[in-house]
Amino acid sequence: MPTRTAPAPVLWSAAVRRLIATVHRIIGAPDYETYLAFMQRKHPGCTPLDARAFEKQRLADRYKQPGSRCC
Repeated sequence: MPTRTAPAPVLWSAAVRRLIATVHRIIGAPDYETYLAFMQRKHPGCTPLDARAFEKQRLADRYKQPGSRCC
């Protein structure tokens, strides 16, 4: 009996999403969807930040310690 696999466009789409997520993690770009999933899983009773507030907070966290950067 042959095994069933996902159609090629579905596989490419998933691979592209994983690649983009990896690049975002490498360069430190905020990932709002991951944040929402984390908040739902770990803090279900708390209201998560909206996307704009999340991005502001991430940038503030990233640049509040300028000595930790290489440049």
